[in-house]
Amino acid sequence: MIMNDEIVGLIPAAGGGTRMFPFARAVPKEMYPILGKSVIEHCIENLREGGINKIYMVVGHQKGSLMDYVGDGSFFDVRVSYIYQMQRGGLGHAILQGDKWLNTTFVTLLGDSFIEPKSEINSLINLHKEKKPIATVLLFEVDDPTGYGVVKFKDLENSKGEIEKLFEKPNTESSREFEINGKYYALCGGYVFEPKIFEYINKTPPGVRDEVQITDAMQLALENGEKIYGLVLNGKYIDIGKWNTVLKVEREMIKNANIEDNIKEREELTKRVNSLND
Repeated sequence: MIMNDEIVGLIPAAGGGTRMFPFARAVPKEMYPILGKSVIEHCIENLREGGINKIYMVVGHQKGSLMDYVGDGSFFDVRVSYIYQMQRGGLGHAILQGDKWLNTTFVTLLGDSFIEPKSEINSLINLHKEKKPIATVLLFEVDDPTGYGVVKFKDLENSKGEIEKLFEKPNTESSREFEINGKYYALCGGYVFEPKIFEYINKTPPGVRDEVQITDAMQLALENGEKIYGLVLNGKYIDIGKWNTVLKVEREMIKNANIEDNIKEREELTKRVNSLND
């Protein structure tokens, strides 16, 4: 597969966030603050760390405050354009909204995923450049795979390897073939794609809850001879869609943070935003 030189970002941020109610009834879940920054800002920083300065953001109903926060991206040293998703239809459907806009290699990072350290996205991009598959995915270890899209490695060495199978939210019985030494490897919201992935999303029928899942589209790509690689996260991942994961990891991060540095960085950004608005 021939990669394009330019790499852009695509952030799906149109989800409803029902598991974060009542917070997400009033405020998009992507606006949840971690160490004084909204999750969507952390997401932008991840992409910027990977050398990406052009980002497309998929938004939808009740995402006005998110757009107000991000603006055109200039506050965060990137350029942001918005793609409106009229109706939610699963992650695959959200990514498909970029079909008419993206004709180059792109990094998809979910707007409600918090990943540290931010250098992990750079590592993901480098693996994709090296192997040149249709997709390279970021993974993390889980004990219970039933709530995630999971992968089966063809080979796994030094936390990376080629993937031979993907499955969305397996039950206990079907998950057994994905187990490696008592662990499972689940998708954690970071992907590098070639534009050809849109062909497979278009061919993927709706699955659970009548939604098109990107896991199913990637499995279809594998079945048609495409290559997919995985990189196991060497850091932290928070699913900003579940109170139990958000609060536990947030507590740990606050405990280990240099609060004075965080305050200084936030105050400097506030001054910058105010100066640009004058």
